[in-house]
Amino acid sequence: MTQTELFGKAIWVQASEECVSPEFRAAFFARAGEEAQITICGLGFFELYLNGKRVSDDLFVPANSHYHAYDDCFCAREFGEEMASRVYALRYDLAPYLQNGENELTAVVAPGWYFRYGCCKLCFRIAFADRDVCSDLSAAWRPGEVTAYNLIRGETHDYTQAESWRPVAPAALPPTDFCLQDCPADRVIRSLVPQRIDETDDAVLYDVGENVTGWPILRCAESGAVISVRAGEAYDPETHSLPDYWAHNQVCTFRCDGTNRDYHPRFTWCAGRYYAVSKQAEFVRFDVIHADVPCSSDFRSSSDLLNWLYDAFVRTQLCNMHAGIPSDCPHLERRGYTGDGELVCEAGMLLFDSRDFYRKWIRDISDCQDRKSGHVQYTAPYVQSGGGPGGWGCAIVEVPYTYYRVFGDIEPFRQLFPQMLRYFDYLCEHSENDLVVSDQPGQWCLGEWCIPGQKQLDGLPLPNPLVNNYFFVKSIDRVLELCPAIGQQAHIPALRALRARKAQAIVDTYFDPQTGDFAKNGNCANAFAFDLGLGDRRTLDNLAQHVRELDVVDTGIFGTDIVPRILFENGFADLAYRFLTFTKQPSFGYMRSCGATTLWEEWLKPRSMSHPMFGAPVRYLFQYILGIRQAPDSCGLRKIVIDPAQIPALRYAEGSLATAYGKIAVTVDRNAGTLTVRIPDGIEAFRRSGEHLLPLKSGIHTYRL
Repeated sequence: MTQTELFGKAIWVQASEECVSPEFRAAFFARAGEEAQITICGLGFFELYLNGKRVSDDLFVPANSHYHAYDDCFCAREFGEEMASRVYALRYDLAPYLQNGENELTAVVAPGWYFRYGCCKLCFRIAFADRDVCSDLSAAWRPGEVTAYNLIRGETHDYTQAESWRPVAPAALPPTDFCLQDCPADRVIRSLVPQRIDETDDAVLYDVGENVTGWPILRCAESGAVISVRAGEAYDPETHSLPDYWAHNQVCTFRCDGTNRDYHPRFTWCAGRYYAVSKQAEFVRFDVIHADVPCSSDFRSSSDLLNWLYDAFVRTQLCNMHAGIPSDCPHLERRGYTGDGELVCEAGMLLFDSRDFYRKWIRDISDCQDRKSGHVQYTAPYVQSGGGPGGWGCAIVEVPYTYYRVFGDIEPFRQLFPQMLRYFDYLCEHSENDLVVSDQPGQWCLGEWCIPGQKQLDGLPLPNPLVNNYFFVKSIDRVLELCPAIGQQAHIPALRALRARKAQAIVDTYFDPQTGDFAKNGNCANAFAFDLGLGDRRTLDNLAQHVRELDVVDTGIFGTDIVPRILFENGFADLAYRFLTFTKQPSFGYMRSCGATTLWEEWLKPRSMSHPMFGAPVRYLFQYILGIRQAPDSCGLRKIVIDPAQIPALRYAEGSLATAYGKIAVTVDRNAGTLTVRIPDGIEAFRRSGEHLLPLKSGIHTYRL
């Protein structure tokens, strides 16, 4: 869509001089209650008011995107890369806010994610039945209360200043596509009551009970007082402080005007569990904020650790859903890493009502592929970051593939199919002896990431080329599977030949025929190979024996997901259960024993305590422990097989997943020896009994285990 198609004759306006967060004003005449819709965009984030009333409870809009080309874009400057771009706008009904006569529209804009691209800008079009009112040079602006801003670190507000209105200046955007935002915005979802736990000379320390994202709400009646709040993920009772290592420099400061108002950030969020608040201020509540993406699943079992794992992942994933992207962490970087995002996308789609959210992110991945070389960036939207060509770049295949499998919508996959083939060409161009060994010059070329105790970029003892070829082969398999569904059968012979070469390169380079191991099974390398159908029975048995003897997790972000699935799928369900419930350091059990309420970035000493990447295997609580698995020839959960794993140590488990047809629910009660299943109408369902699949009717049914 073009700017004219979306905004008509409206022009972009900006402050006429440098300003952190300008407030814009425009006046127009209307009749109370007449039909009127506004299409509006403030870059980066904006709040809209009409006649002093807030229009919508949306926060952090518009959604983050690669807005347009800009001069200092690293990948363009260093490699000459060209990406697609888009700007989102919002549309609201203004009828409830209109009054007879003159109406005043105000919009406050802050940099948001646009800080790399330029200064704050505003454009709007109000469509009445018989006329349009558009942003133009008759608008005015003045500095807003936000006087200093850093999306990652925090805001400074001054409510004592009185600024005059000034004429706006015209602004322009480089060429880009324009869209109406169709993904859920952030909102205040719930509130927590802070508990006072300590104090220092100048601050009181509070615990809100969970590691969450949102706004600490403060009050102070003292005019001219300067109050502040500092967020942290950990609290040290010995030093009576929030250690810097886990506070991430998150500070918001407010100069108060003495009125009865709530003081809180406006265009960013705080991330943490603990808060140090100035003694002059009252910490009223904590408003939890994230994308309005409801959790559509539930899980409970006789294992407190599995229950914690499910709850911790749900909380962590929601903490990392802001401004239309699934981020790596909600504080340090807040970026849409393609590696983290592709890894947990199936869990994110299955466990949450997230169809619109992920459809938007697929567009980001598409936009951030270089139109010249085919290179796929490590983050979407693009920010200069580290990653690798397999576990990161192959998101261009994995995320639309998973979207089809979970939601039954093949259009994103069909649309990105040519880009997938171009990326395969790119991977071949960066291969030696059919192993992917490089990425863009000077960029990271990671394979695995965050192996316990190891962060070196060479990825040893699990070789990077093995991991990158694993993802390359896996992506080819995804494309081969769906080629018939999108009418691209002509590509199948060439893709099969490519797959055979890339898989054989793994065997030729890493397989030991004397032992059956790949790369000496370092960091569970066997799991990667066996998942591609490589190796033999010794490969699987050696992997199982390694996990059994180790009794702790020694895998990184990808292996932690692959290992339990391979074990579940191949007759080692009890060992997969043990893997998920190890308690020694490092393990999920160790995280829990440290009081974590969210998942960590690293197994040992994490710099971030809110990283969803290790939560990918949470989907196995549903697919294997409860046994709710989609049939291979199905999509959108239209055809399922109920086949709970045989885990004698787990006496009870129950849970449900929402589908387009209603909830699928399963209860496995080994104490009573029963399996209870609820199947909604419209789903073709079967129950596995030995080698047989027995049809299940809709409704609630109980069977003997």
